Amino acid sequence: MEKVKKAKKSKLRSNENKWGYFFVAPWIIGFLAFFSYPLIFSIVLSFSRVTDLSSIKLEFVGWENYANAFLRDERFVPLLGESTLDILIKTPVVVVFSLFIAILLNRNIRLKGFFRVAFFLPVLLGTGIVMSTIEGSLVSTTTQMAAQAAETLTEETTQASSGFLVMLVGRPIANALQTILNTVTDVLWMSGIQIVIFLGALQTIPESYYEAAYCDGASEWEKFWKITLPMTMPTILLNAVYTMIDYLSSMDNVVVEYCRSVGFDSRLLGPGSALSWIHFLISGVLILFVFLILRRFIYYET
Repeated sequence: MEKVKKAKKSKLRSNENKWGYFFVAPWIIGFLAFFSYPLIFSIVLSFSRVTDLSSIKLEFVGWENYANAFLRDERFVPLLGESTLDILIKTPVVVVFSLFIAILLNRNIRLKGFFRVAFFLPVLLGTGIVMSTIEGSLVSTTTQMAAQAAETLTEETTQASSGFLVMLVGRPIANALQTILNTVTDVLWMSGIQIVIFLGALQTIPESYYEAAYCDGASEWEKFWKITLPMTMPTILLNAVYTMIDYLSSMDNVVVEYCRSVGFDSRLLGPGSALSWIHFLISGVLILFVFLILRRFIYYET
């Protein structure tokens, strides 16, 4: 009887593995067909100097491009430090904010559907086709003129409000308030996906846990620390890693923007590739570091 049970479990696990490979197969095929060659070629470029752009003739220079990134490039290392500090600050803020909003949206509140759409809207606006439309590649001249007028008005309004704040509370406090406002905007823009993921995790927590805690006289604060937080720790880890990857690979990231500028604008494909791989490796180490720290606090229900 025991052998039959083991055989059934083994067969079930085998079927699950097959379905897993089936769903992953399109990504693997796409990666091999479209990404593997550029990836390998960028590694080759990072150890080379392009002597002829028209025919991409390469001259092997070894680790020269990597050494120059740290020893001769005056901008790269400071930008790396700025990016690292920024992500270490923004990641916990985004994760905590997303969890807080998800807990609120998981309750029976008025206009719950509206708020869910409102917080997810930046994700839709950040898609390629929408951003292309906003940038003007698919917009009429009239819309572009309206956008320019709106941008000018916004700048004038911002300058006026900044001047008023400086007069009211002084320049140091005004600068701090403006930084906080910009950070809040960034957090709102970056939190849409994380809120949805947290909502899914919160809805999988059995209601019986909260009912038992209520019968024992637990407060809402105690329910959060004893039930909600431990049960959502795997999701917190997932969202932390996702937030870091999303930010570190974003075109708004100062390091990514600099790598693109060196590689494409300055036509220095070798140094640009080396900078990109340095950024990739440092990002990987940073993400692994955060992953190893957070996984120690993860609770898995058995």
